[in-house]
Amino acid sequence: MDIKRLLKSISYSSLYGEPGGDVHGISYDSRKVRDGHVFVAIPGEKDDGTKYEGQAVQNGALAIVTKAYNPEYSGVLQVIVDNPRLALAALSREFYGNPSSKLPVIGITGTNGKTTTTYLIESIFKSASRRPVVIGTVNYRFMDSRIKAVNTTPESTDLNRMMSEFLSQGATDIIMEVSSHAISQGRVSGINFDMGIFMNLTQDHLDYHKTMEDYYAAKAMLFDKLLVSSHKGKKFAILNSDDPWVSRIKVKRGIGVIRFGSSGQSDIKLVGSSSSLDGIKMKLSTPIGVIELSSHLVGHYNIYNIMAAVASAIVSNISVEHIRHGVESLHSVPGRVERIDNPKGIYAFVDYAHTPDALEKVLTALNELKKKRIVCVFGCGGDRDRGKRSLMGDIATRLSDIAIITSDNPRSEQPLTIISDIENGIRSAEGVESVRPGDRFDGHVYTVIQDRRQAIRTALDVSSMGDVVLVAGKGHEDYQIFGDRTIHFSDREEMTDYFKVPL
Repeated sequence: MDIKRLLKSISYSSLYGEPGGDVHGISYDSRKVRDGHVFVAIPGEKDDGTKYEGQAVQNGALAIVTKAYNPEYSGVLQVIVDNPRLALAALSREFYGNPSSKLPVIGITGTNGKTTTTYLIESIFKSASRRPVVIGTVNYRFMDSRIKAVNTTPESTDLNRMMSEFLSQGATDIIMEVSSHAISQGRVSGINFDMGIFMNLTQDHLDYHKTMEDYYAAKAMLFDKLLVSSHKGKKFAILNSDDPWVSRIKVKRGIGVIRFGSSGQSDIKLVGSSSSLDGIKMKLSTPIGVIELSSHLVGHYNIYNIMAAVASAIVSNISVEHIRHGVESLHSVPGRVERIDNPKGIYAFVDYAHTPDALEKVLTALNELKKKRIVCVFGCGGDRDRGKRSLMGDIATRLSDIAIITSDNPRSEQPLTIISDIENGIRSAEGVESVRPGDRFDGHVYTVIQDRRQAIRTALDVSSMGDVVLVAGKGHEDYQIFGDRTIHFSDREEMTDYFKVPL
């Protein structure tokens, strides 16, 4: 693409140099710049792209888009903009042919439930012979293609490139998780959404957003800004009517509203349900009639994820038969109350619950279904919202018979410092006794085992037939982060390996 044409897609305050030549790529990573690329120097949370403009020039950058002119690179076109991230999004959208304008795009936001809802929608759409792309926490996927997810929502250049590539391969829909970071950082700026789904809002990411009001405001931008600016003809906001934060959303005129929940104002309304450790049965009242569904997913809270998926399917004119088949054919979601089969007769689960609300919901659901005891292994991540640690400590011990505190991703923090923060919440709980790892785990107890592998194995050692073991916090992740090193570690693999040993 000619650079003069490309630059028409952004507002800039000044140009240094004469625009000329063809653009062969857009990059925000100086290491990936090649001849003919436009390098956008975006500010990061921990670094600043302007420090790498020299490397981009050495690698053949045709132009640099940045906040301030640098005379050291006077031989290269410099485009001065107020917000490099928004410029990156606009340049990427133009360079890749505005792919989000050419097929339906569903954006799902909320603290919990985003990933499971994408899997449900994907399954329903595939049952209707559609070819959806899913962009989310576990991976970015289309048919047989799988790309490891770096962020829940990719940077705008990667997002537009992937959408363009999958569109050329026959994709019919985009289903994407939209994180609060992605919204506030402009990664989804200019995406033409057809639907926005708001699942819920509970405490998380306050290390970044600082307050719940700021966190809410970031999520709300999907509806009061991005959905409004979308160029699609028919647009819908799909909202959880039972969540107090979501109910604050004010939808602009011209955008349809579909509400789901158990309240009287819900368009997709739960009118009956039953749950077991083998799944859920439910009856929903909908604008197209009563729908009875069965799901292999475990936990009452998953009914909300199913209702959101049903709402998106109804808006997409998918039949009841395909909705029912899509929901029933999804057996599990990676790391979301994912059951680990075993010969010991234990109900063993791995779950991504890493927020107070998510942990409370999954443990509450398991308590309602348990046959014997609940053993919970969990930790909290370092360099993240410190305020949720004591809350999760209280929740885990209150709703488990045996709680084992361990390491999650300590990052730059000392693991024992994080564990101490968690214990602050446990010590306020009544009737919970602290025991050492070698003691008998009788009654309502908790212990600390810093090594995650040993914590998981101890949980399984002390469990017997009919017990529920929940390993929470990391779910689908296959790594642990310690300081500046990352090691391979998978809760699923650890549990599976344990059960391979003859009893």
